[in-house]
Amino acid sequence: MDRYVVFACISFIVFALIPAAAAQPSGAVTGRVTNGETGRPLPSVNVIVESTGDGAQPRGTSTGPQGRFAVDGLAPGKYVVRARFVGFAPRSREVEVSAAESVGVRFALAPRTVGLDAVEVTAAPTVSETAEQLRKADIQEANPRDGGELLRTMSGVSAVRRGPVGLDPVVRGLRSGQVGVYVDGMRTFPAGPARMDSPLSHTGPSTMQSIEVAKGPYALTWGGGQLSAIRVETNDLFNVARGERLSGQLQTGYDSNFGSYDVTGTVSGRSDAFAYRVDGAYRTGNDYETGDGTSVPADFLNRELRAKVGYKLGDNQRLTAGGGYQRQDDVDYPGRLLNAQFFKTGRARLGYEYASGTGLVRSVEAKAHGYQTLHTMNNEGKVTYASENFPGPPLRVAVNADITTLGGRVVTQLAPAQDLRLKVGADGYRAHRDAERPFQVVKNGDPTTPGFYESKQIWPGVVTADAGVFAQATRLLGPVEATGTVRADMVWAGADEEQVTDVYLDIAKPDNGSLDASLDADALDRREFNVSSALMLTAPLSEAWTLSAGGGTAVRSAGALERYADRFPSNKAQTSAEFIGNPRLDPERSWQADLELEARYDRVSFTAGGFARRISNYITLQDAPDVEPMLPLPIFAEGPFRYANGTATFYGGEMSASVAVLRSLTASVSGSYLWGKNLETDQPALGVAPLSGDIGVRYEPPQGHFYIEGTLGGVTEQDRVASILEETPTEGYVTLDLRGGLAVGRGISVEGGVTNLTDADYVNHLNAKNPYSGTPIPETGRIFFAGVNYAF
Repeated sequence: MDRYVVFACISFIVFALIPAAAAQPSGAVTGRVTNGETGRPLPSVNVIVESTGDGAQPRGTSTGPQGRFAVDGLAPGKYVVRARFVGFAPRSREVEVSAAESVGVRFALAPRTVGLDAVEVTAAPTVSETAEQLRKADIQEANPRDGGELLRTMSGVSAVRRGPVGLDPVVRGLRSGQVGVYVDGMRTFPAGPARMDSPLSHTGPSTMQSIEVAKGPYALTWGGGQLSAIRVETNDLFNVARGERLSGQLQTGYDSNFGSYDVTGTVSGRSDAFAYRVDGAYRTGNDYETGDGTSVPADFLNRELRAKVGYKLGDNQRLTAGGGYQRQDDVDYPGRLLNAQFFKTGRARLGYEYASGTGLVRSVEAKAHGYQTLHTMNNEGKVTYASENFPGPPLRVAVNADITTLGGRVVTQLAPAQDLRLKVGADGYRAHRDAERPFQVVKNGDPTTPGFYESKQIWPGVVTADAGVFAQATRLLGPVEATGTVRADMVWAGADEEQVTDVYLDIAKPDNGSLDASLDADALDRREFNVSSALMLTAPLSEAWTLSAGGGTAVRSAGALERYADRFPSNKAQTSAEFIGNPRLDPERSWQADLELEARYDRVSFTAGGFARRISNYITLQDAPDVEPMLPLPIFAEGPFRYANGTATFYGGEMSASVAVLRSLTASVSGSYLWGKNLETDQPALGVAPLSGDIGVRYEPPQGHFYIEGTLGGVTEQDRVASILEETPTEGYVTLDLRGGLAVGRGISVEGGVTNLTDADYVNHLNAKNPYSGTPIPETGRIFFAGVNYAF
């Protein structure tokens, strides 16, 4: 571990102190222009940059297909940046350009009938070139039931389906605890030990303002203990016009196949200093049919209410507070042994923000948060409940789980020099998990606990905590922008000794590796000191082409189930075998390198990137022939297995391109490929998504009154599978989706369309298996959907 610490610290110090002798005397203004109502990029917007002092000729350009623009070669000084577009109110902003600095400007142009505070200026860098983002308009148009469905629209990102909702994120082959999830800066975890819910399950898509995915070790300022990360920001408090004391929207929609409908609404307002926002949602759904007419259990009921308030202490400071409650009931999970009876989630947070935009201290942010999720699942509705088509007597199985998390963060951005930006901060969380599994056999109508059932504990009062500090430096080295980040974390993990059984101590792998010795209760505690770092370089090859190269290392500590499970199914396998935790697991460490090439012209954009990753101490499995299964059921015929450390390698990449064929017509194409191998099992890594691609066409006039879009998606077969984990090959498929929207007027808009128009019968390769039939959960057949939105 010492060499990681020394290497990371020396690299960061040297990088931050590199002299700026190569810095160029000129600066630049870059930015993006979007529709203030929908968030969609606006192409062909006229952007003018005028000097306020020396009388130099104005510089002009227009935005490309993604609404982006750049004006470089500017002498240091003050400028006014103006954005004009037919049908929208013009916007302008004064900025100060320094030598060798690129100032970022974002305009959200409003239709002339709407007044918005629509300008945001920032010189802060993006997370990395290996990040991808969905904005509000993308989220609204996607017609999602769940945040996980949104991830499936992003290249290199997918999600595991175990039921109608709660799709679990997968990023370039990383899954479960390898992917950190943050909602408004708050680290979130699933409440179900079997991950019926995902970290995104308890944030409704209608409350999401944006989703950003970092596809590697480049989100070190977000938090620690992850190999990639997803960041969700919920609807902003201060995006309504000053003095607009009451505004909002009401939306309702229906999906034909699920027989599902939803009602969502928001009310917000703002005075000079005070702002508020309230979001609510009601969603319900039923069983769906696949392309061949098979019915899949998919009932769910979801209710959600969230509120935020904010107060501006001055031009540069504001306080915010928020909270919410969500309840899900009667959720079918065909990909799990049990169904969910309920999830109850409560959240609260406080925040302080300072943003000056000038001087040494550019911004300060402090947040504190807490949440709790209660969860119960049982086998009602499963074949084991009434022993239908299942050997043996009826069973009564349940899981009762509770997770409580407290945390916070503080971060400041500094500008010690014109060509240097620093971000330093600290964050941490403490998560307490408790879960048990009552098990009874029904004989002569009387449920009793059998003698062979040795333990009901799943999470025996498990506490995990992470406290980290980080520093990030961004500077210009001539034309090259470089961002380096270093992070250090202290990690604690332990279990309640009073809840840990002697049986678990007997079967869990001891520190010396022998199989005939028992663990001591003191061995349950774990302490780690982990250091992560990353470096990203971005260089313009020409006015239109940019090359980015990055690399880094990140650390992920073992999760609660991986450490303390007593013969409980794993969420990292397709088999329903029993797995035994190992409290002495070493943390996973990933080493990843990325390369990305981007081109941006007025009518054409193109991005292609690739990566290579090696994970040491990769948490996998090994046979446990010395241990008998706890539950003598046929579905547990394989195993038990132990969690163990190994090694895995991955490589792959994504590409996307778009062309503005006409001013109102855009064509796009995207694709992704992934390869992975578990060197411990000498088999492919679990859940390697097959080669996939999309072709899309979108017609949308500049005024944005309506749009029509079609997407043809294709996925190849996947026969590279982890057979030791009961993963099976899947066939390729092609789907066709059509959608459109129309602004009727007076605040009313309608949307509708059809997904899987050809009614294809297919399975997403990452989907979980039905543990009783052994077949993967299929996707939906044809779905017609429609929705109405009223804004006031």
